[in-house]
Amino acid sequence: MSLGLAALLLAALSCTPPASDVSRAEPAVRASMVLASTAPEPSFRLPARKGPRPETTDAPPGTPLAHRQLSQLAPPELQERLFTRAAALPDVRVAPSGISVPGARAFWLRPEASRGPRVAFQVGTEFAHIHPAEDGSLHLTFPPETARRVFQQGWGMPHPRSGTPMLFGPRDEAELEVVWQLLLRSYAWAHDGQDVGVTVE
Repeated sequence: MSLGLAALLLAALSCTPPASDVSRAEPAVRASMVLASTAPEPSFRLPARKGPRPETTDAPPGTPLAHRQLSQLAPPELQERLFTRAAALPDVRVAPSGISVPGARAFWLRPEASRGPRVAFQVGTEFAHIHPAEDGSLHLTFPPETARRVFQQGWGMPHPRSGTPMLFGPRDEAELEVVWQLLLRSYAWAHDGQDVGVTVE
């Protein structure tokens, strides 16, 4: 092998693959791919979500109804890609939610890595969970100003009882990246107490 070809191969191996390649990789490889981008992108600007707000349940007090997204559902493939990224974040373990519906998959931080304020967690060290595939939305925690801007731009709404932000599931590739950036801000708040915030477009 020539030195030039060897240099090209080394350069290719050192590059982080694009997000579109992550879903096609084997599970162990996927985890290593997403770990390269575990910090929120500081230049991220939150656009307005296109179209009307999806239908949701009201989850009124005294009823067994959960707060769910009922329309404009995220394709299952995008739900799984979001789940795979979040599951690979440092110090995160996946377990059933301690507060959501059966089948919700939650992201829990190891206790020693849970350096955020108490309000950065929903229960225990659970900072976020994704609902089952027939829903696909998430509940997660944000600093108050971030939550306000997420609601203002149409990406979510507060839980009608607890106020915990619901984030609508991503409908396409562009929305997947927006939701991922928001989830990373929830993670940073819970993991390090870091309020990254968002700038709106």
